[in-house]
Amino acid sequence: MTEALIDAGVEYPTSDGRPVAETPLHYRRLEEAWHALDMRFGSQPDVYVGANMLVYDEPGNPARHLSPDLFVAFGVEDRERDIYKLWEDAAPSFVLEITSKTTSDEDERKKARYARWGVEEYFLYDPRAEYVKPPLQGFRLSRGAYRAIATEILPNGKPGFLSDALGLGLWLDGAVLRIYDPGTSQNLSTPREAEAKAAAAEARAAAAEARAVAAETRQRRLEAELAELRNR
Repeated sequence: MTEALIDAGVEYPTSDGRPVAETPLHYRRLEEAWHALDMRFGSQPDVYVGANMLVYDEPGNPARHLSPDLFVAFGVEDRERDIYKLWEDAAPSFVLEITSKTTSDEDERKKARYARWGVEEYFLYDPRAEYVKPPLQGFRLSRGAYRAIATEILPNGKPGFLSDALGLGLWLDGAVLRIYDPGTSQNLSTPREAEAKAAAAEARAAAAEARAVAAETRQRRLEAELAELRNR
């Protein structure tokens, strides 16, 4: 029986009733990471960046799902989705879990499932450094099992991990996860940084416009004075 027939008429919930994140801090770190990756890949129509959504891996079984905090799938149409079905689209290449003590057991179970899905890279980030030591860890799939990725010095001079799947660096600025783009030699912006940059650009544009208006006003005054002198 084909997957389409098995899937026909089955209702897949869009939520498991659980909160998006453990604490406001965990939510903020998730938002920052999602924003950075969405801005980085958002212009590519065949890359999908998902956050806190149910991913189903068995046709016809609405109870069989996981909810990765953040994932990136390549070769997948970038369109609005309420849920993600592995039998319709490619498995994610990259998964990031923002973890805490209360989710530690679940994170281990997820890790095993991600390996079976074929997720190339799995990252674990503990914003409070409660139980993950060090608080940022990366794993790469090799022969069906995850192997720890060794830290290295990134092009920005900071110790971190270079994600082969994303082509980006992940590192900790204190306790804060940052994502670094070697192509631009810049960190990907958080929402607050993006807003600050937009506000600064708007302020520069307003100042430039004010200078242009002032210059035009001076020019008109000068032309008027010259015309008055010629008419004397």
